[in-house]
Amino acid sequence: MDNVTDEQVWIGVLDGDSAAFGLIWDRHRDRVFRHLLGAGAGVSDAEELAAVAFLELWRRRGSIRFVDGSLLPWLLVTASNVARNARRSRGRYQTFLARLPRPDQGIDTADVVLGRTGDGRNDGLVQAMKSLGQVDRRLLMLTAVEGFTIGEASQVLGLSDAAGKMRLSRLRRRLRTSIGAQVAANGEQT
Repeated sequence: MDNVTDEQVWIGVLDGDSAAFGLIWDRHRDRVFRHLLGAGAGVSDAEELAAVAFLELWRRRGSIRFVDGSLLPWLLVTASNVARNARRSRGRYQTFLARLPRPDQGIDTADVVLGRTGDGRNDGLVQAMKSLGQVDRRLLMLTAVEGFTIGEASQVLGLSDAAGKMRLSRLRRRLRTSIGAQVAANGEQT
């Protein structure tokens, strides 16, 4: 089939012969790929752009121009156009990204929670939390963060309900005192 021109094979493509399109692909894919590599595309980009050029060949199959019975010139021009469009698209995307506002460099909420803001606003609370024993800290986490009732948290920690209520009551009072002292030290109003 080497002496058959692309124009003759293309008649089969127009008649729905998929093997005929496969023959065109086999004949010209390497040349189109090398053309795109020579134009500065990377290997993976050249593979993708070559596939797009053949997709355009299929999409425009009713209006293809042959040069001396060959599709190669049409494919090379189309591949160049596809590569140029891809470069423009990447440039527009980069311009778009450059125009996006930069994220606010304010205080990170995680730093506030962990007491790492450096402004001293949470020092009293952080110190109070550090001074808690393991049972009190777990009791606070189970009730305040995890949403357990005092009875459920007490049961998890192996405490009686009365002991859990008493510990949590003392813990809240200690934290309130620490926060109140911190607010007074910073001159803030409650």
